[in-house]
Amino acid sequence: MSFADAYFSKQQGIPFHIPQPPSDALQYTVVIPACNEENIQQVLDSLWHCMRPAGAVEVIVVVNAPETAANEIRAVNQNTLLEIATWCKTHHEDRFRVYTLDATDLPFRHAGVGMARKIGMDEAVWRFNRLGKPGGLIFSLDADCLCDPTYFTETEKFLNRYPQADGFNVYFEHPVSGHEFAGPIFQGIIQYELHLRYYIQALRFAGFPYAYHTVGSCYAVKASSYAKQGGMNRRKSGEDFYFLHKIFPLGNFFEINTTRVIPSPRPSLRVPFGTGPVVHKYLLNEKPLETYHPDLFEMLRHFFIVVPLLYKQSPSSAEKILQPLHPVLKDFLSSADWQRSLAEINSNCSSPSTYAKRFFRWFDGFRVLKFLNFASREYPRIDVRDAALHLLKLAQVNTAADTGVFELLMVYRELEKKEAWVNPLPQ
Repeated sequence: MSFADAYFSKQQGIPFHIPQPPSDALQYTVVIPACNEENIQQVLDSLWHCMRPAGAVEVIVVVNAPETAANEIRAVNQNTLLEIATWCKTHHEDRFRVYTLDATDLPFRHAGVGMARKIGMDEAVWRFNRLGKPGGLIFSLDADCLCDPTYFTETEKFLNRYPQADGFNVYFEHPVSGHEFAGPIFQGIIQYELHLRYYIQALRFAGFPYAYHTVGSCYAVKASSYAKQGGMNRRKSGEDFYFLHKIFPLGNFFEINTTRVIPSPRPSLRVPFGTGPVVHKYLLNEKPLETYHPDLFEMLRHFFIVVPLLYKQSPSSAEKILQPLHPVLKDFLSSADWQRSLAEINSNCSSPSTYAKRFFRWFDGFRVLKFLNFASREYPRIDVRDAALHLLKLAQVNTAADTGVFELLMVYRELEKKEAWVNPLPQ
């Protein structure tokens, strides 16, 4: 019995399409969903020009669309399949293989990027399962991304040092200048990337234990961890946020900051939120991007400081401990029925460490977001530049008051690149 047999026994209708057996040396699989993509060769070329690791590499492109897709999208997808087949004729190595999965007629109910990622990642686990390789790595990448030539070799160095890792993020940088995109697109993506980095640094300032990016093109997980946590979901958007917040609590999640993924800043309306929609909205009015008020993260910081004190406390004692918290946060906790949840958590743990893990499985990344949206009614969002400056002041990082958004983004990038391979928070 191999490591993922139990996982696959619970799956229904998962299509496995690759007839060729995996190489015995297979160690890395890159999964790329592609729908209505007109330049799939750029990501394949980027991966092809990477320095080769010791382990073999497979790239699985899931060309996907719903059964209701317009004829124009169907035509582009068929051309993508043809382009990949043509590309493979001149790019082939035993230790670097590219495969396609034709998922261009998915049921409308489930069709979307979540389902496409699931098809590809399940296929990857299936192949690692055949080899009995629970440590095989599955990378999530997007069709409009590029990567540095050290994408695989830096991963290999990292795994040699941290073989216990369940997964990791790969450092990313959107392009912020050049001739490929118009100036307003760069202006929009600079603000959006600053928002992403501000949000993570604000969560770390607050002491949230799972403060990691959840960018769909910039992470990898072990095949065994993927199966253990129930695999990818079929959400049409935000799939990576929910998936990764199942991986983080395993406790061995890291960041690789010595190589880079370069996501596209292109505007798009394929999904309701994320890079594409934000840049699209910015182009409509070119108003400064807004983000969550820094005061909300200070509220969370005070809350997370007293969380350990709630271990095995009676309801009345817990009330006294939470009394000094900001009224907005207490209102949110009341709306979330915190007393019942705390009692359940305390009744199912026998040590402070297990209590902490169970607590933050309840007050997880999704609940943090719910709090921020709840509290934003009284503390409205503010200009991302002002928020980023304020957080740096709280963190005692010296920055001039007139620093612009581009310069602030460079500061935040450097904050995230401080260490080569980092697990930023104690587990």
